[in-house]
Amino acid sequence: MSDIILAENISLAETSKTTSFTMQHGGMYILLTSKDEDVASLTRLLIGMDKPHSGKIVLFGSDTATISETELHLMRRRIGVAFKSGGLVSNLKVWENLTLPLYYHQRLSHNEIESQGIAMLGRLGYTGKYMDLPGLLTICQMKIIGIARAMLIAPQVIIYESPLYGLNHEEKINFFKNAGEFHLEKPGRVSIFVSASQEVIRFMPEAVIVDFTKEPTI
Repeated sequence: MSDIILAENISLAETSKTTSFTMQHGGMYILLTSKDEDVASLTRLLIGMDKPHSGKIVLFGSDTATISETELHLMRRRIGVAFKSGGLVSNLKVWENLTLPLYYHQRLSHNEIESQGIAMLGRLGYTGKYMDLPGLLTICQMKIIGIARAMLIAPQVIIYESPLYGLNHEEKINFFKNAGEFHLEKPGRVSIFVSASQEVIRFMPEAVIVDFTKEPTI
């Protein structure tokens, strides 16, 4: 069975060391970076929004640097990304932020989308209002909406960007419980946790670690 993601000699900056890794069907991975700003950079590399300074990233069998934007767009429909602070659109209400991807990319009825959206928010422990704007939410609430939105498209690959950011201890435990259960719900699903905090390893000890923080040996 082919790899879902193959990275060969990629770097997070023009002068940094290179790293190679593969991500296989059904795997759970932690990508550990040195700096918070590298987390977003690595996420963008993984989904083909940025091109690597060196090496290449092969996603679903295609080099992200050589395929067309149309092909990349189709690939991204198989990937859910839960951004550090939720990645919500500021002038859209909670419910709109949550469900718009389903209306655009899934062949579901309004009732099906409503049912799935409410169930997912309940599962993740959202207690806020559905018609509030993001500016009225806590960081935790924004993250829950972003995670729920990523999960609702039933992706083959899900990327959690800075998963610990803005969460207290109890919220972290709840998040990793839900992430672990979600991982197992679709055969072959790949779950990726991109973080600058080594604490994530304690919550997900079974994950394979790809460490971007180590200096190369001479």
